[in-house]
Amino acid sequence: MSSHLRNRIFITLWASICWGLGQAFAQLDVTFPVDRMVIQRNNNDQATIQIVGSYAQAFDMVEARIVARAVGQGTSTDWSPVQTLANGQFQGQIVASGGWYRIEVRGSRNGQIVASDAVERFGVGEVLAIVGHSNAQGTSCIVGGTDRCPTIDGAADDRVTVVGLDQSTPEFRQYELTAQTQYLPGLAFSQLLTRSGMSPFASIAWFWGRMGDLLVQRMNVPVLIYNAGFGGTNMEHNYKAAYDIPFEHGFVNYSIRMPYANLRNLMNLYVVSTGIRAVLLNHGENDRGNATSDILMHHYGVIDKSRAEFSKPDLAWIIALSSFASAPFDNVRQAQAQVIGRAGYRTYQGPDLDQITSLEDRPDGIHYSPTGQVKAAQRWADAISDNVLQSITPYEAQSQPLVSITCADGQQLALSQPDGYSYAWNTGSGDKILTVGAGSYSARITDGQKRQFFPPSVTVPSMVRPGTPTISLPGGSSEICRTTGLVLSSSYDGPNRWSTGVTAPSITVTAAGIYSLQAQHPAYGCLSNSVSKIINLATADLSLRLDVSRHSLVVGDTVRFTLTVRNESTCDAASTTVRNRLPANVAFVSSTNMSLADGAVSGTIAAVPAGGTVSLQYVARLTAPGNYLNAAELSAQTNLDPDSQPNSGTGDGQDDTAQADLRTSSDRSTSDLFVSPNPNQIPLASVQSNQPAPDPAKADLSLIMKASNRIVKSGQPVTFTLTVNNLGGQTATNVRIQNPLPTGLEFVGASGMNQEGSAINATIGQITPNQSVSVTFVARVTGRGTISNAAQITASDQPDPDSTPGNGLDKGEDDEARTDLRVVE
Repeated sequence: MSSHLRNRIFITLWASICWGLGQAFAQLDVTFPVDRMVIQRNNNDQATIQIVGSYAQAFDMVEARIVARAVGQGTSTDWSPVQTLANGQFQGQIVASGGWYRIEVRGSRNGQIVASDAVERFGVGEVLAIVGHSNAQGTSCIVGGTDRCPTIDGAADDRVTVVGLDQSTPEFRQYELTAQTQYLPGLAFSQLLTRSGMSPFASIAWFWGRMGDLLVQRMNVPVLIYNAGFGGTNMEHNYKAAYDIPFEHGFVNYSIRMPYANLRNLMNLYVVSTGIRAVLLNHGENDRGNATSDILMHHYGVIDKSRAEFSKPDLAWIIALSSFASAPFDNVRQAQAQVIGRAGYRTYQGPDLDQITSLEDRPDGIHYSPTGQVKAAQRWADAISDNVLQSITPYEAQSQPLVSITCADGQQLALSQPDGYSYAWNTGSGDKILTVGAGSYSARITDGQKRQFFPPSVTVPSMVRPGTPTISLPGGSSEICRTTGLVLSSSYDGPNRWSTGVTAPSITVTAAGIYSLQAQHPAYGCLSNSVSKIINLATADLSLRLDVSRHSLVVGDTVRFTLTVRNESTCDAASTTVRNRLPANVAFVSSTNMSLADGAVSGTIAAVPAGGTVSLQYVARLTAPGNYLNAAELSAQTNLDPDSQPNSGTGDGQDDTAQADLRTSSDRSTSDLFVSPNPNQIPLASVQSNQPAPDPAKADLSLIMKASNRIVKSGQPVTFTLTVNNLGGQTATNVRIQNPLPTGLEFVGASGMNQEGSAINATIGQITPNQSVSVTFVARVTGRGTISNAAQITASDQPDPDSTPGNGLDKGEDDEARTDLRVVE
């Protein structure tokens, strides 16, 4: 028997998917099943197809269907939604009948198809594994210096499929030395061509391509073939390698458990993913030197070992009657026949290859010439009849586990394989978790039983974390002017995450505060950096008026008090509370919108529209004669008021307070006065005494500063008016004023003043006694927060009785002045 061929073909693809890390990313990418894959059908001519892929944009729905590649080559299905769509990965299942298909997947949003992808060739059919010697693996036979056994052509039908193998590569050489599956290609399928090879150990088509064509044409389903044949071996070698019994051989390496290792590897590496119908056993010629009982033991041992090791107790074996080495050998045939005929053993008769006997068909007495290969192919195809196939319960493909995907730092994702495996990523990493940027990533993972899975690859786009969005405001204002609220809109057209919990493109806020926003990737959920916006309530200038139904009453009469809140601004005022502390001897009677508590009548107005008024009323009774002064105020106000302060008391003269007087007419002589309590009055400035008489020998100068507006926005101009008063008895001459311009103000222009460096200066020629002279300048607001502007009289020809010109600011003298601006957004 000739040795097995040394020049073999090895497909350098490491797995069934694209391993290139720099490929462009499609928005929808089907990553499983892979092109030309064939999975085993059941005896109802059906199989469940697992469909998995990556996506990188928002979809309302992802759907899949299968379409027969040609009329009569399968049963197409309608579109159906995939069952799972999360974290950039979709997964679904389709039940398909036997056939040769194109798998189509599409993603839609708002009823429109926005992305699609396809697996061009995919099959539901028959999966077969070959075990044997050189007549299984494929070989040559040299007779008279000529190879009389060249391989016939590979399969003509596109549906005859293999995992291609290039035996000329360094990887395959490592496989020959180690029998480790890491050196075999993964789920990289191709048509069985003349020299495409068949993983795990065949380099040529031999007669299997022809057999595949015959099976496909008869069954009208694709056929996937694995070839574990090893030339120069027999069943004894397989038996001993399976049970770790040492043996010597000229070129078979027992230490790596060859030749049985080929069957072990294809079962663990491929059959998990594709399923299998049966093992085709093409041994016998090299067993002729053993006794029938030994050959029988070797067959039973290998078959039993394969079923136990791979947890497939019903794994079918179709066994050829094959022993011809210039003549048939009965000891071999009897053993093969007993194995085939063993009741309930799930072994089936294959072809009787010993009927191929001529030197034309077997030029060296053993191996097949092209004519012999054609006959062997026909006999194998006939033996694998529909009846035989139906009597076998196949093992269907197992689903692949999925990678878990989470967000990592920057534009990276963390890809995590499931627990309980060993891992081999296409990057070379053996870690369970891989943190990666753009590219396509996959792994082989191996469980404790040495079964290998190919979790569908994950395609990572260049951007998995959106850029920081911006928050836009209507008109650019960051103040809530209307009680209907302020709309904040995101610049990001994908999912958004607001600090309020809303995920819509925009939110409406009705309360002041800090609102933040992050953009969220539509597939992976990764969040951008956060952007915030400070929202203030616009000011609302509210005033209060208190009216009575009549001013003169008799004791015991009732009177109606009407409290009217007016909004004198252009923005709505939100919730506002009015409080009226009742004077003694005023008894609350009733109200529809106010209530009494602790001697005070109060009511809350939800909103006061811009330029509008809202009134509250209550009825009270006077219980004693006297004069009454009833006072009320705004005790709480949501919006800031530019000229008043809520809950500051009723005696400060602000326009958010009001009072009304009334009296009893039954006893006009009474002088009793009953006044509303005012416990919350803020301290008022004490009354200043009159100035002393002016000194005729001095000029008493003082400075006043006024700003045109003290609540401003950045970029707004403000006019400052500086007024010098002379309360002395002497005319002041050459009076100089200096206003150092603070940070946050930019000089624009002036009347009576000029800019000198960073200060605004003015010189007034004279100011007569009791005269005031004013100068102005305009500055633009460029800062934020609170800006304090100060000025001082820096020179005068005459002495001043209570201040010293030019001695600096914040001395508490009346020749200096200061005003503050509050900058709002």
